[in-house]
Amino acid sequence: MDETLDRGMTASIVIVHRPDDGAGSLPKRRGRGDALPANARLLRTIVAALPADFAPVSQLGVETALEAMAEATMLAIAADLDCFLAWARAERRPPLPAEPEDLVRYVRHLEAIGRKPSVASRRISSIANLHRLVGLGEKDPLPTDHAMVRNALRAHRRRRGAAQRQAAPMRFGGALGDDTGFTISHLLEACDGDLQGLRDGALLSLAYDGGLRVSELNAARVDHLEPQGDGSGLLFIPRSKTDQEAEGAWAWVSPDSMRRIQLWLVESGIEDGPLFRRVGVDRRRARAAIPPQPYL
Repeated sequence: MDETLDRGMTASIVIVHRPDDGAGSLPKRRGRGDALPANARLLRTIVAALPADFAPVSQLGVETALEAMAEATMLAIAADLDCFLAWARAERRPPLPAEPEDLVRYVRHLEAIGRKPSVASRRISSIANLHRLVGLGEKDPLPTDHAMVRNALRAHRRRRGAAQRQAAPMRFGGALGDDTGFTISHLLEACDGDLQGLRDGALLSLAYDGGLRVSELNAARVDHLEPQGDGSGLLFIPRSKTDQEAEGAWAWVSPDSMRRIQLWLVESGIEDGPLFRRVGVDRRRARAAIPPQPYL
């Protein structure tokens, strides 16, 4: 499987020259380094879980299963399985095939260390995915579906509660920072008139109009925008978290957002490619010259 890198905002950099104000250089972006691709990361975890005497696993079956998963899903499953494998090694219990009694003990362990019921349910789901990936569960029921495992998860939810903390809503106007959440109007007012402020204002306004995720903003391109006769626009979204098969969708863009985007494009000189890009600030070239000093 080919590795794909999400370059997004690092596709190109717009440089702004400013005098040195003593703030220092820009923070360096942390690279991926030698991180494995998501499919290789999950395959490594699967191999670590297999016992020495395990029956041969269909390579084609594993490959097709991984191709159907999103990159974030593979990384999440691998992280969950790493935690389970560490617990199984510490308890000297076989991780594959897992025993229902061991899974109940694992759920109780998660509760004892303060993990939420949602985390325990996700870990059990990842363990079920592990069994399916290596061909288990086709004939016999999965251990994760055993009644005692389901009862253990229910008991965890009953004792801890299953309510999820929701993010504060984003409103358009009103006071900033009150109990009802942030307001987009005050965030836009906080954006300066420099290149960074123009970009941030266009990005915030577009994100609010379309309810866009960060990944969708990263993927937005200049040719994805279609201006309309009334000053508004349409943004084509080729792929999103809820559209893994890339059927695409359209988002309405308000006239105010189109005005902000156009101003950002004109000032940055962007004509094609990614819509939003990193703005680098070079503080070295515009520094005031230091007059020669005599030696004492």
